[in-house]
Amino acid sequence: MLRILKFGGSSLYDVNRIRNAVAIVNKQRKEAEVAVVVSALGGVTDELISLMGKVMRDDEGWKERFELFRKRHISTLEALEPEHAVEQVSNVHKLLDQLLTELSALSGQNGMTTQLSDNIVSFGERLSSNIFAAALIETGTRSSAFESQKLVRTNNRFGDADVDTITTIRQIRAALHPVNGTVPVITGFIGSTSNNEITTLGRSGSDYTASLVGEALNAGEVQIWTDVNGVLTADPDIVPTAVTISQLHYSEIAEMAHFGAKVLHPRTVLPLQAQNIPIHIKNTLKPDAKGTVITRDYQETPGRLRSVSVKKNIMAIALRSKGLDRIHELSFRALRALDRHGISVLFNTAASSDYGITVVVRVSDAVAGQSALKEEFAVEYETGLIDQPNVLGNVSMVTVIGEKLERDLGISGAVLSVLGENGIAPLAMAKGLANRHLSLLLPEKKTETAVRLLNDHFCIHPHRIRLFVAGMGAIGGKLLEQLHELKDPKVDFSIIGACNTDKMTWHPSGIAADKVSKRVREGQPTDLSFIVEHLIKEYPYRTVFVDATGDADVARKYPQLLKYGIHVVTPSKRANSFEQEFFDRLMEFTVNKRTHYLYETTVGAGLPVIQTIKDLKRSGDRILSISGVVSGTMTYLFAKLEEGIPFDEVVRSAKQSGISEPDPRDDLSGEDVVRKFMILARTAGFRVERDEIEVEDLISDHLKNLSPEEFFRRLHEENGFWKQKVKEARERDEVLRYTGYLEEGRIKIGIQSVSVKSPLGTLTDTNNQISIRTERYNENPLIIQGPGAGKEVTAAGVLADIQKVSRRLLK
Repeated sequence: MLRILKFGGSSLYDVNRIRNAVAIVNKQRKEAEVAVVVSALGGVTDELISLMGKVMRDDEGWKERFELFRKRHISTLEALEPEHAVEQVSNVHKLLDQLLTELSALSGQNGMTTQLSDNIVSFGERLSSNIFAAALIETGTRSSAFESQKLVRTNNRFGDADVDTITTIRQIRAALHPVNGTVPVITGFIGSTSNNEITTLGRSGSDYTASLVGEALNAGEVQIWTDVNGVLTADPDIVPTAVTISQLHYSEIAEMAHFGAKVLHPRTVLPLQAQNIPIHIKNTLKPDAKGTVITRDYQETPGRLRSVSVKKNIMAIALRSKGLDRIHELSFRALRALDRHGISVLFNTAASSDYGITVVVRVSDAVAGQSALKEEFAVEYETGLIDQPNVLGNVSMVTVIGEKLERDLGISGAVLSVLGENGIAPLAMAKGLANRHLSLLLPEKKTETAVRLLNDHFCIHPHRIRLFVAGMGAIGGKLLEQLHELKDPKVDFSIIGACNTDKMTWHPSGIAADKVSKRVREGQPTDLSFIVEHLIKEYPYRTVFVDATGDADVARKYPQLLKYGIHVVTPSKRANSFEQEFFDRLMEFTVNKRTHYLYETTVGAGLPVIQTIKDLKRSGDRILSISGVVSGTMTYLFAKLEEGIPFDEVVRSAKQSGISEPDPRDDLSGEDVVRKFMILARTAGFRVERDEIEVEDLISDHLKNLSPEEFFRRLHEENGFWKQKVKEARERDEVLRYTGYLEEGRIKIGIQSVSVKSPLGTLTDTNNQISIRTERYNENPLIIQGPGAGKEVTAAGVLADIQKVSRRLLK
């Protein structure tokens, strides 16, 4: 079996990459015969174009630039130490001398023609083929360089020539068949006319050369080696979440190339499809990666569509009749006029062929396109039957591609819905009855956002929800453990980023939950503004920001995140206990459930307190009062004091076990309970501010403003006071509880001494008990009781909220 391996310029950029490519060839030679097609060394084609421009402008600096060009090729060749490649070394020197002569001859010419340009540009591939053959020879592999202008016959359409396939196949077979153990290294991209004038095959023409060689020699496979892991669902420069498509049909890759995807030359597929020769696109830098295989077989896509392509540097031209006057064959005449002037139409749409048409052309063709249309409809302009062409710049064409579009099944509507929900309205759109693509004309400033949205929603895992986890403390750490253990076939949680106070880490394809903490420790300095901006720009769809920090600055960022469609889940009470106006703003973003903000664990850890209040309100009930113990930390504190454990030891134990807030003074001051009752009140529909609340503080004044270290050092000073308080309560057959009471928007927080046998008196460990009295639950209030603190139950509650968001997004 014969394999054709084509290496692009990025795979041949320097000596190390050339050696890497040679190693790939030699490894495959153990399994099959190999022929190689090469592009110019990375960047060389652009450099040749630049050199031509300098010569034509009589810029004396061109000679110095040429010497750098010569030096690059000679030094690359010498670094390969080609002692045995005498012919190839000689060819490189001869080609460089010839190139200098050809460039010098351009000086003084009136203008640059595409024919002259093709001739100069061809030197890049011709030099590269000899260098690569020399590298192979030095590894002991027999190899020869072949210039494809002697193999590929074309017409004289310089710059983008059409191939005479019958003659080309005959010439390739005559020159290269059979290979017989020698590795031919063939120049890609170039051909020649019947008059031996050098031509080029257009963008990515080297892929086309590889295809022609594969067809002529009846290869078993054609491999395209580049610098990405195969064909991606979208341009990774625009969409960091783009993923490799493992398998494609020939027709799909052809459509992707036609509509702007940076994949194969559109004509590459046809010769191979006819003979069912597989195309394998692989990464030179990661040769063991699977890449993308292109065959006749359709493979079910993980998403609803295959890919999203974008074509930029275009302009739209709209033509329409005035009023209701129809112009016979308007659309046909417009397209014919553009074709007559050699202008390619990339996109066209018309609701009625006699009343108007919108076409999209390359920016470089826009002026000529307008002139062609004015010429065609000169009479209609003079008689006032038609408007002047309306030209619209700053637009891009976005195309979604996939076999399911052929049957549609509502996908076109879903595409428009996703864009509409994010404020993006197409200027025009086109889809044929049996086409596998839907093309949309969009404002340029909306293009990248649209491509990211469509890729994320339609092309990757259909049930993927992205998470950014802020906070690696007790709750955040336990949440990661639970995510690692979670097995949920209905949703794929992908942790695209995480941070703690000091460091942050990112990965668009997701980080395994059990690797996140290590990645954060090794990450970059945390930048909160960057995190928010990056999420909004790169991950605007199906992303949940999980705030486990308790940091006020982080909480202040919620409105910005929610505004741009980033959902928020948090156990932090900060945001909901800021000023009432801030809480109102957060609630506004959740209207109609377009953006989700869940905070169940802010009160009662994993207990269903918040949802219960929301459900009661939604059902038409009215909350009259809420009372009880909402601090598991306080229940734990008083329970341990009743056991005779000193106050300072209990506080330390609560912090170490994750029961208390990171700074226990938030609990001991009553501030934690204050925040919880503010959240309960606001969720119930009451308006309340912090300065309206009565609260009893458990911390002596002299301990309030100390550093955490000094606070713990001196905390033992409180032991005697609390020992006496517990003793006095016990003598009354009572116990101490820290309670809150809400009625008609008024909140009171403090220590309450209750009977040992009362419901509150029987609370143990970290249990909470919340009593909700409503118009329906009046004489017998609704009681919710259970663990109200602890990293396990709180993290589980956060995870439950994340799952609620995912179910709403994926329904």
